[in-house]
Amino acid sequence: MTSSSASRLARASDMRAGIGVLGVCAILLTGWHVEAQDADDDGLPSQVLIVDMQRIKSDTSAGRDMLAKQTEIRQRIQAGLAERRERLRDEEKRLAEEREKLEPDEFREQVRVFEQQVFANREFSERESRRLQLILSQASGMLKERATAVLAGIMRERNADVLLDSTQIVLSVNSLDITDEAIRRLDAVLPAMPINLSKPAIEP
Repeated sequence: MTSSSASRLARASDMRAGIGVLGVCAILLTGWHVEAQDADDDGLPSQVLIVDMQRIKSDTSAGRDMLAKQTEIRQRIQAGLAERRERLRDEEKRLAEEREKLEPDEFREQVRVFEQQVFANREFSERESRRLQLILSQASGMLKERATAVLAGIMRERNADVLLDSTQIVLSVNSLDITDEAIRRLDAVLPAMPINLSKPAIEP
């Protein structure tokens, strides 16, 4: 066999291999397309919309208001607890200084009262933490409820069948993302978080 014949055979073999690869790719792409089309029971492609739920929490007026009030209430609780701890340290120091001056029974009674104060301070801290979590849970629930109503309205207007969080999407076109529109509508119906987060019951 001449070198030119061998060269022609090699090129023919490469072409057959290339055609085979293209055929496999076509089958894979066709299968993916059919699967997407079959998402609807009627044989029609489902209308899919996308929303960034993290932005719904962080960029809406109600979401920002909730975050600001959460920060404020935590600072108030921490300030109240710091003040109570300072009073306990002063009381502990006083007891240490007056130990030799007090009668044993009187000293034990004052120590008992001091221990009760320490316990009450710990209990108060835990109670305020639970109260904060409950209020924040209620606020988050309200934000989610209003956001769900807004998103459902947009889906009806656009005849959408599916709404996906942007974290589930690898690639999409901008026209499918309704986050900005949802934020505008949610700000109109819920401009602030109407739950009092800013005044914890700090005890004196």
